[in-house]
Amino acid sequence: MNKIKLLFVFVAMALAAPAFAAIDTIAVDVGISVFQTMPIGVVPFEEEGTIKWANEAPHLILTRDANLSGRFEAVNSDKFDLVLFSKKRARQYVTGTATKLSNGKIKLDCYLYAAETKDVLLGESYTVKPYDVRQAVHSFFDKVVYRLFGERGVASTKLAYVSKIDGVKQVVISDYDGFSRRQITRDSSINMMPVWQKGNKGLVYVNFRKQRPNLYAITFGGKETPLFTQFKQTFSPAVNPKTGELLFSVTEGAKTELYRGDMKTGSAQKFLHLKSNQVSPSWSPFASEVLFTSDRGGSPQVYAVGKDGTDVRRITYMGHYNERASWSPEGDRIVYTSMDDGKMNIYTCALDGTDIIQLTSNAGNNEHPTWSPDGKLIAFASDRGGNYQIYIMRKDGSGVTRITNGSENTSPTWSWFFDEKKVK
Repeated sequence: MNKIKLLFVFVAMALAAPAFAAIDTIAVDVGISVFQTMPIGVVPFEEEGTIKWANEAPHLILTRDANLSGRFEAVNSDKFDLVLFSKKRARQYVTGTATKLSNGKIKLDCYLYAAETKDVLLGESYTVKPYDVRQAVHSFFDKVVYRLFGERGVASTKLAYVSKIDGVKQVVISDYDGFSRRQITRDSSINMMPVWQKGNKGLVYVNFRKQRPNLYAITFGGKETPLFTQFKQTFSPAVNPKTGELLFSVTEGAKTELYRGDMKTGSAQKFLHLKSNQVSPSWSPFASEVLFTSDRGGSPQVYAVGKDGTDVRRITYMGHYNERASWSPEGDRIVYTSMDDGKMNIYTCALDGTDIIQLTSNAGNNEHPTWSPDGKLIAFASDRGGNYQIYIMRKDGSGVTRITNGSENTSPTWSWFFDEKKVK
């Protein structure tokens, strides 16, 4: 068996897992960060009427959003406390009112205040069903990020990943913080390697119902569609962020190569004409280049190539096993997985392979890194707690937070921004 097949088998084995369960704890590793965070006060909402929250009260959701964002540090207080906020240097605070309506819905009035003057810096109102409170609060928090930083927040984004449910690996999606999970695939065969379609309208993933890997697409609220059925084995999908076309690996005989294809027409052409094996493609944010893993140098390494399949260049040289690279949303850095002394760890580097920074160490295996769409965070899978779970960390490796629990969860992939559209 050649090296690139060993790579694929390793990925498949890493996805084997015990049973799916709900989240009940969040583990946080507060590391040393080179990024300054802004303290922000968080005060419980005033409640009008008896409200039974579906998951958590709004101030707890805001606290989690603040601490996960990589931008803020939540300063919690049971009520407005200028002395505490001043001591903690929290110049703003968030709070609001929640009103239970006669139709069963909840009206949320959410506010961002200046702590010293109590001036309203931002106000938003939402009337939602109890189950949609979480999404409304995420939306408000993203507006807080924009109001204070002039940039988009990621609290309304989603993650897709693989979880073992009733003994079968299935694709699921959740809020970026692991809550509001929803099962997408429901058959009895293995499902793996999910990626988001352009515009977050659905997913592309790999299914093994024919006892071999094949690509499928599914739209949210729609049906599953097999892709590129002219090939027997297809896997490692990557969606072009500009056009929606797909790059993917095809295995024929003893060789695995990259193809590019149109999911609507089913047409596909060979992307690279190399003698080596090629897997794990990743488009640059501007769709001008592609990263991929190849054994052309003797062991799996990360390479880059132009969007037309020319100008191949090697990125990684340190170590004998580097794979699953992806571009930062700004296009200035690459995150990838490398094997160190038999353990998988996550690194970032500049586009020319220099300025290497190790983000994980001495904490089990750490794999499948994926950038948040604002470039501030990285989600990944790790077995540091015994079995594989999904974690989020800041892009410098600090603030590691587990967002799944119970059964084994792997292969996260972060959505693009949603532009206020809901996944139903």
